[in-house]
Amino acid sequence: MTAATALLATERAPARAPGRAGTRVSVLRSGWPLMLRTTAPLAPTPVTDWAGRCAEPARVHLAAGAAGPLGGDLLRLEVRVGAGSALVLGEIAPTLLLPGTYGEESRLDVRVRVGAGACLAWLPELVIAGRGCRHRTDVRIALAEGARLVVREEVLFGRHGEAPGRYRQRVRVETPAGPLHDQELAVGPGAPGWDGPAVTGGHRTAGTLLVVDPGAVRAERAGGALAGPGTAVMELGGGVLVGALAPDTAELRRRLEGAAALLLTGAEAPVPAAAG
Repeated sequence: MTAATALLATERAPARAPGRAGTRVSVLRSGWPLMLRTTAPLAPTPVTDWAGRCAEPARVHLAAGAAGPLGGDLLRLEVRVGAGSALVLGEIAPTLLLPGTYGEESRLDVRVRVGAGACLAWLPELVIAGRGCRHRTDVRIALAEGARLVVREEVLFGRHGEAPGRYRQRVRVETPAGPLHDQELAVGPGAPGWDGPAVTGGHRTAGTLLVVDPGAVRAERAGGALAGPGTAVMELGGGVLVGALAPDTAELRRRLEGAAALLLTGAEAPVPAAAG
């Protein structure tokens, strides 16, 4: 069994150019197997451009220092985005959830605070609920006045040709006005009806995109990217939630990236060319 905590904090930094504040990583503390690393800017995307509207964002990626999580692992990630700063937080690779030796549950607790006027774009990679795993993820995000947020999450129900293990995830977002979003997904053994029409409809993947940017986003702007079955758009007070089901991970990512482009820029994202 592994117990580990990783802590990441940012703060507003002096401007590098007139009229443009920067962001400094003030705390970067990793606990194996959760390894945090600052990374260089990548090619701009609608999400990274959006994150840079309030300040030049810091860029940090989370890398797994070992396989798993395995059954019995207890992991915790804390993120604090200081007032007026901006952070783009990603992951290096997908996460494969695996069973442990004694059938114990693995757990990941994520606690996030986004300060006043700050901005967080959190883009974790795909989570794969491998056969036999028992895993629970609990995400709690607290937004201060004027804070902005983009969160994308994706899950694949088992590897190729296998049934998924037990996977449960809860995401809760709170603002100064009260709870904004609280959603739980449970799949696999012990989750009645998870593969039926009321939950996943037999699809292999599911994901959501949550955008909180009061006064800047509207649900109807995502309609063009979400035509077809297996998608839903819900307007929240100051935010928009896009949910998608898809037969494979490539289609799921295409839908969520298209929705992000429309919500954040008003322009439809280009459809990736087929490999050949």
